[in-house]
Amino acid sequence: MKVLHLTKYCPPYKGGIETFTFDLVKELNNLGVGADILCFNKESKILEFNKFKIFKSKVNFKINTAPISFKYTSFFFKIYKNYDIIHLHSPNPLGELISLFAKKPIVIHWHSDVVRKNFLYIPYRFLQKKVLSKASFVIVTSPNYLKASEILQEFRKKCKVIPLGISFSRLENSATNKLGVEDSILEKVLKENKKIVLSIGRLVEYKGFEYLIKAAKYISNDAIILIIGNGPLYNSLRKLINKYRLNNKVFILTNVEDITPYLKTSYVFCLPSISRAEAFGLVLLEAMYYGKPLITSHIPGSGMVFVNQKGKTGLTVPPKNPKLLAKAINSLLNSPDSYKRYKLNCLKTIKNFDIKSVATQIVQLYEEIIGEQKKNKE
Repeated sequence: MKVLHLTKYCPPYKGGIETFTFDLVKELNNLGVGADILCFNKESKILEFNKFKIFKSKVNFKINTAPISFKYTSFFFKIYKNYDIIHLHSPNPLGELISLFAKKPIVIHWHSDVVRKNFLYIPYRFLQKKVLSKASFVIVTSPNYLKASEILQEFRKKCKVIPLGISFSRLENSATNKLGVEDSILEKVLKENKKIVLSIGRLVEYKGFEYLIKAAKYISNDAIILIIGNGPLYNSLRKLINKYRLNNKVFILTNVEDITPYLKTSYVFCLPSISRAEAFGLVLLEAMYYGKPLITSHIPGSGMVFVNQKGKTGLTVPPKNPKLLAKAINSLLNSPDSYKRYKLNCLKTIKNFDIKSVATQIVQLYEEIIGEQKKNKE
């Protein structure tokens, strides 16, 4: 069985979907599925790994934020006939469009709805409905997201809830002492015995970092906030830090190569996202792997509510509320017994998100599709 995964980007591009797709394809190959990846990139090239290939395609331009690549299209029509199934990671307008022309069964991995809609959403919604109609299965990453997704309601019968997962072996083998170029900040914090409230993500509006920065005014002085990420809001977030005179309490690190040391040395992990654009939050799984209690926004319909179980793996607060966010952080900083309970629950719960289990469930869908094809031919 051979499967071609159509996605946007792959490592070294940083992001939850990028990390998950790479981990998934690697594990699928370990399970005997010949899975490869077609993705976008700064330049076109083919990378060969031990068991799979990544076809990287140069981006020519973007429409709204969606990458468009002539090479992506040519790669696809050159190779897709070599595969039994197309596994499409959505949203991906170009991938969705070209997959309609392939006479192959499609599995859609529904990572997120389009939350911020404009005039381009009308034709794009038409395209999405076309590809959803063609798909054999639609994988949704949490029951919360399936229930809240308006566009998926028409296709609920073909939807299967399979959560995202992480590679435990990748985390076990990752560098343990490799610090980023801004490691002096981490070393300074550790010398001062400060507790680290860690947050990781692109510096964009829906991540809600401005509210975490504002919350710093109210958190205990024995803690600092480390935000790891880069993006268009860097300058405005820096201005906010300066405005509230939080330069010794909030740090933004933009050039961290390996997040492992930061996850290991942090005290709690906070994801203050403010909308369903935060569909799951893969980084929450990485924090849980290291036993870090979670603090997240309570956003109905987001997978964050599914991952971070309130009162078990951490705390949840209403979005856009710095004072309640600070209250939750302080409660974990000042309650050793509660902290220990959350930590142990994180270490237990993360076992449900092993990429091996996720990949096994997906292989079962592939086998069902192939089995149905054989029946139809007989």
